[in-house]
Amino acid sequence: MQLKSLALAAVSLVVGIGIGASSPLASAQQQTGGQLSVRDFPDLGAGLKATPGCLDVKSTALADGKMLTIFAWFENKAALNAWYKSPMHQGAMKRFFPNMPGHAEAIPAFKDEKSPLLVVATVTPADRPLLAGSPLAVSQIAIEVYTPVPGGLAFGGGFGPESLKVPGLRRVK
Repeated sequence: MQLKSLALAAVSLVVGIGIGASSPLASAQQQTGGQLSVRDFPDLGAGLKATPGCLDVKSTALADGKMLTIFAWFENKAALNAWYKSPMHQGAMKRFFPNMPGHAEAIPAFKDEKSPLLVVATVTPADRPLLAGSPLAVSQIAIEVYTPVPGGLAFGGGFGPESLKVPGLRRVK
């Protein structure tokens, strides 16, 4: 049961990170017969960066066909929950996964309230929706949440933001 809850929370979180709710639903659905695509995503970077405790956001496309990959660093679980409960995320869940029940918080099984988190969201477009009851045409949508382990070395910068607090990380400028 806990694994099912984690899986549901993961899909819910990736939708919020990979998708927003600022595009008009009726217009997009009229153009595609009710089906939505990754082209209907709004400016997620701006939405994430506006979230208190979001330290940085980077996005890219990957060579394996994943059209949208977003890396978002959060100061801690409270910051991640601020995004999860935001109007953009909640609107995205209702828009793209209207039949999926939500949770009161992101990653409920993760009990560490202090560690920073890196959320990696990936989405691969498709010709038709993957999940029954969802208008979103994707073949893959995933969320991965990581927390740094102590240590490491960064010469002249690193992938994570300067404001990311990693115990034992040596930053050399």
